[in-house]
Amino acid sequence: MTSSGWNERSFLGRLTPPARQAVLGLGRTRTLQPGEPLMRQGEPGTSVSLLLAGRVSVTRIVENGSPSLLGIRHPGDLVGEMAVISQGVRAATVTALDRCVVSVLPARAFMKCLADVPEAMLALSRMTGDRLTQANTYRADAAGYEVEVRLARALLYQAEQSPDREAGHPVIKLRQKQLAMLIGAQEGTVQKALNGPALRDVVDCGRGRIVLRDVGGLARLAEMDPPPELRT
Repeated sequence: MTSSGWNERSFLGRLTPPARQAVLGLGRTRTLQPGEPLMRQGEPGTSVSLLLAGRVSVTRIVENGSPSLLGIRHPGDLVGEMAVISQGVRAATVTALDRCVVSVLPARAFMKCLADVPEAMLALSRMTGDRLTQANTYRADAAGYEVEVRLARALLYQAEQSPDREAGHPVIKLRQKQLAMLIGAQEGTVQKALNGPALRDVVDCGRGRIVLRDVGGLARLAEMDPPPELRT
């Protein structure tokens, strides 16, 4: 987290206070209830949204009609920018997972801000690069690791972005179905893996939440170093 309270890897967290204020001053606040869509796949891109509180899912329906979970966005993140920049339609549906507060910026005002505030354009470029890297990482994980390892890696990726804690332990507020979609596995396979010998001693599973009890052990299973944000 930055001193401003935003995750340093989020769009808002990458901005200085003056640039952040300039961007936020362009929007109007909107509140969403859990399950309410913020934008839908196929709609024209007439605005972007900054997530101020809560989390949203980004889901795309692929050609065979199956849903694909592209990612979870957290406070400080920007959504809807690609359709605005390309002057095209939404590539995915964005849906509130929690009660969310967003700032909705009209497309024209957002594009003018990018031209007038170079810092905002740089933050957008870095954010886009991070998302592309993460998407490529999920693809590489799917090709190179068994489900247990992919799950461990996905949980650590999500914990980097989530501020939720339970008795000091990171908490991932996702259902097993959502985790399965995120790593490209069947829900039953994910359920079996979470209760299997590799994971049951390092995570605790509840309804719609997973507590990372042993980050070091999870990182060893994931064959990666613990994220700096989770080191104790």
